[in-house]
Amino acid sequence: MKQVQLFLGHSNYSTTADIYAHLSPNALDASGATMQSLLAPKPAENGKEAVSV
Repeated sequence: MKQVQLFLGHSNYSTTADIYAHLSPNALDASGATMQSLLAPKPAENGKEAVSV
Protein backbone atom coordinates (compact mmCIF):
# COMPACT_ATOMS: atom_id res chain seq x y z
CA MET A 1 0.00 0.00 0.00
CA LYS A 2 2.90 2.33 0.75
CA GLN A 3 4.16 1.87 -2.80
CA VAL A 4 0.73 2.82 -4.14
CA GLN A 5 0.76 5.94 -1.94
CA LEU A 6 4.14 7.00 -3.28
CA PHE A 7 3.23 6.20 -6.89
CA LEU A 8 0.00 8.22 -6.72
CA GLY A 9 1.56 11.09 -4.78
CA HIS A 10 -0.78 10.97 -1.80
CA SER A 11 0.75 12.84 1.13
CA ASN A 12 -1.09 10.71 3.70
CA TYR A 13 -1.13 6.94 3.89
CA SER A 14 -4.69 7.07 5.18
CA THR A 15 -5.87 8.72 1.95
CA THR A 16 -4.53 5.84 -0.11
CA ALA A 17 -5.84 3.22 2.32
CA ASP A 18 -9.32 4.76 2.42
CA ILE A 19 -9.58 4.72 -1.37
CA TYR A 20 -7.78 1.51 -2.35
CA ALA A 21 -7.87 -0.88 0.64
CA HIS A 22 -11.28 -2.41 -0.14
CA LEU A 23 -11.60 -5.88 -1.62
CA SER A 24 -14.27 -7.29 -3.86
CA PRO A 25 -16.05 -10.49 -2.78
CA ASN A 26 -14.09 -12.42 -5.44
CA ALA A 27 -10.80 -11.09 -4.09
CA LEU A 28 -11.81 -12.10 -0.56
CA ASP A 29 -12.68 -15.61 -1.76
CA ALA A 30 -9.39 -15.92 -3.64
CA SER A 31 -7.28 -14.75 -0.70
CA GLY A 32 -9.19 -17.08 1.65
CA ALA A 33 -8.56 -20.04 -0.65
CA THR A 34 -4.87 -19.15 -0.81
CA MET A 35 -4.59 -18.96 2.97
CA GLN A 36 -6.44 -22.25 3.34
CA SER A 37 -4.07 -23.99 0.93
CA LEU A 38 -1.05 -22.57 2.77
CA LEU A 39 -2.30 -23.51 6.24
CA ALA A 40 -3.94 -26.87 5.52
CA PRO A 41 -1.99 -29.95 6.61
CA LYS A 42 -0.11 -31.56 3.76
CA PRO A 43 -0.36 -35.33 3.23
CA ALA A 44 2.80 -37.26 3.96
CA GLU A 45 4.45 -39.26 1.21
CA ASN A 46 3.12 -42.50 2.70
CA GLY A 47 -0.47 -41.28 2.24
CA LYS A 48 -1.02 -40.36 5.88
CA GLU A 49 -1.62 -36.80 7.00
CA ALA A 50 1.57 -35.03 8.06
CA VAL A 51 1.68 -33.71 11.60
CA SER A 52 2.71 -30.10 12.08
CA VAL A 53 4.89 -29.20 15.06
